[in-house]
Amino acid sequence: MLLPARALPVVQPQLAKAFGPLALACAIGATSMLAPHAALLLLAALGAFALMNTRQPQLDLPALAGPGLAALLVGAFAGLAGAIGVLFIWRLYSDARWSVNEARRLNAAAGRPEGASARTLAHAWASPLFGLALVAYTAPHMVAGLPLDLPHIPVWAVLIVGGLAALLVFDWALKCAADWRLGELAAAPAAHLLAHHLMFILAFGLMIDVSAGIVAMIAWRLAHAGASRLGQPSFTAVP
Repeated sequence: MLLPARALPVVQPQLAKAFGPLALACAIGATSMLAPHAALLLLAALGAFALMNTRQPQLDLPALAGPGLAALLVGAFAGLAGAIGVLFIWRLYSDARWSVNEARRLNAAAGRPEGASARTLAHAWASPLFGLALVAYTAPHMVAGLPLDLPHIPVWAVLIVGGLAALLVFDWALKCAADWRLGELAAAPAAHLLAHHLMFILAFGLMIDVSAGIVAMIAWRLAHAGASRLGQPSFTAVP
């Protein structure tokens, strides 16, 4: 069913806000496979843009202490590849947590507090978990010339995680379709969550290139930070 004409002016800006950063991130990720130096330059430009639109940039050192210590401990026993693997898991979790919190904020702003509950947003963790499982299954990897290793899990574990993720995302999509049919769909959180799933699946679920996926994820976060920081003092969205 098509949206009513009167709803289009409301939905279109939400789609652009959600999928603009996604498209930019995919473009920079693809660029990293063809011209890594150009991709780094684009990331630097995005970071500079986010910084210029931040009134009070902050560096949360206590938040870095835990992952840094874990990487040092694992690196002492498993080597550099294991330490890089720990940092990869931390970044994947951090990016997923930020996106889930953003979805929670958008649901609350749209007057849908029930959509901000942990149970309702459980599906948002499914695609990052599947991406992590697939990266672990195909480990080791090389990321920017550095080795990345994770515990090698069996293929059946990947299939179970992938099946569970597919069920959760499909259930969420059915609920969105029902709300759309009834004219009760909250466009902003739905568009953000769709972009969220596409981002994690494209970056890590398809396993095109882990380095390109990491670059795309960083670009996605920086694009959101630059767009959302205009006129706002918080710098919490920047990785």
